[in-house]
Amino acid sequence: MDVKRYKAGTLKGELTTAEIRKLIRAHNKASSIKIPPKSSREDIIGILKNAGYSVNHEKAELRPVSKGKVQKLKVISQKTIEAELPKPKTKEEKETARKLNLKKKQDKEAELIKKGATLQRLISKKKDKEKLFKKETISNNKKDMDFKIGDTYLFKIKNKEFQGIASKINDKSVSMTFRWVNDKTLTKPIKKEDIVERLGGTDYDEDLMERYNGLR
Repeated sequence: MDVKRYKAGTLKGELTTAEIRKLIRAHNKASSIKIPPKSSREDIIGILKNAGYSVNHEKAELRPVSKGKVQKLKVISQKTIEAELPKPKTKEEKETARKLNLKKKQDKEAELIKKGATLQRLISKKKDKEKLFKKETISNNKKDMDFKIGDTYLFKIKNKEFQGIASKINDKSVSMTFRWVNDKTLTKPIKKEDIVERLGGTDYDEDLMERYNGLR
């Protein structure tokens, strides 16, 4: 294993700070020596000393130091690093891993899209069945239509269709509360002949009633 040491100066021949940290990471697989962030070289060596270790720069390892009694501390060598720490990946391995992760991500997205399309088809079928059921059960004949306060209706104003809630019923008209320009709530009498269909009862669309501030 290639071990990096200082090549000049007062620390010539000694392990670099990065190499000492690597030894500590290998040690921490078995126990723990906590090194605070931004610790200096002197700080790290002091922490090791307090933990019962010294740095053997010649052999590039951490060795236990006795403090008056035998301590059951292991020697942390380059072999420990090889056994405990993962080997750095080559450029080829990194590229292979990147492509594999990308493929997994694409496969996951494709599966989500497929599930979404399936769910949308089921929703569309359900809506089609509901529409068919409404056409069969709700009469749109104005004579037969059962106008009730609080029910939801579809009606026309100048050939434009709106949805509203009946707030008052007269002989020839129904006062409808609905959204108008700029999201304003408007109550307007609508001729019964301009009411297209009854969309549902008071329990049909609670969200619609809430958006129209409710009527009861």
